Amino acid sequence: MTRIFEGVNVLELGSGAAGPVATRYFAEHGARIIRIESSKAPDFLRILWMTPDSKHGFDGSPMFHLLNPDKESVAVNLKDPDGIALVKRLALEWADVVSENFAPGPMERFGLDAARLRAEKPELIYTSACLFGQTGPQRGYPGFGGQGSAISGFNHLTGWPDREATGPAHTITDSLSPRFVALGIAAALLERRRTGVGRAIDLSQIEAAVYCQSEVVARYAANGEVVTRQGNADDHAAPHGVYPCAGDDEWIALAAWTDTQWQALCREMSRDDWLADAGLAALPGRLAARDRLDEAISVWTRRLEARELMKRLQDTGVPAGVVQTEPDLLADPQLAHRDHWVPTEHPHLGTLQVERAGFRLSDADGGFAKPGPLLGEHTRAVLGELLDLDDAQIDDLEARGVLV
Repeated sequence: MTRIFEGVNVLELGSGAAGPVATRYFAEHGARIIRIESSKAPDFLRILWMTPDSKHGFDGSPMFHLLNPDKESVAVNLKDPDGIALVKRLALEWADVVSENFAPGPMERFGLDAARLRAEKPELIYTSACLFGQTGPQRGYPGFGGQGSAISGFNHLTGWPDREATGPAHTITDSLSPRFVALGIAAALLERRRTGVGRAIDLSQIEAAVYCQSEVVARYAANGEVVTRQGNADDHAAPHGVYPCAGDDEWIALAAWTDTQWQALCREMSRDDWLADAGLAALPGRLAARDRLDEAISVWTRRLEARELMKRLQDTGVPAGVVQTEPDLLADPQLAHRDHWVPTEHPHLGTLQVERAGFRLSDADGGFAKPGPLLGEHTRAVLGELLDLDDAQIDDLEARGVLV
């Protein structure tokens, strides 16, 4: 099968997830991605969980390899002018897209910012994806996802009404922003096909996260209502929650969004008294009684096996799903049917299950062949192939500490 981004060349500078996950979409569908890295300033995902006795050094982090499959790594010291010159040549002579997610400042100091590169190569697409974007009084703040989720309002909504704000699991801004970056790059590639001119894309991770809070922002803008933490409750459904099941730490999420779903749940629970209660027939009454309903549902679910109950409820039209763990996800038959997990072999870490994006394209299926690269694994090959450097020139650059 063809891959829709075959022939697209992406030069990537940056670290973590916000930038690399965006380009990962293009690697999955055929683009060539070359990462610029250095052992002098390694991607922090390469040193995640590293200890003094870690056997494989910068190449031993599964997280790095899972976020950067099918990419190439070129080790260049960007503190050396000759290193900067090499990267600039790759950008101007080879790349269709330059992607970076540093806070504003470093790329300007290197002379590798959008304005200067695109002045020499107008067809270049250049994307930046830092926390606050390239403009504004807080543009230089070098925060991470933990701060991003707080600043964008997610922590205010996560947790229980009588407890402190709690950050959502992992880094929500690093998970949301790459989707917007990838869309921007794809759109810019399409426009360049028509016009021959590229674009500079300036993404703020904070703004991307705030955009995903549209309902609560709209409610405040419309009537001054401040939505806050409410655990698993929801203003549009009752019951709506996560309930214990038989076994150790087994749970099921279920909800009744409509009166019909509520009636089906009552019948499944043999609660004719609830069906006969006019006060529970409509949502407002159920919202007022949700603590009482949650308590009774928990007593009922605690005696039942989670997956069997999920099937029973789904068969009757009640939205329900078990709370899955990471081992559950790796064994999930639906994900397996869609080839979500791709086994890849790493020279040090063995088999790594790399996950695909959630979409499939007809007649242009994607996928991955290998996990992320070893640090500097492709330096010599890339410099020789793309910049016509011979072995003696590359040896000299290595000896002078330009390629590290």
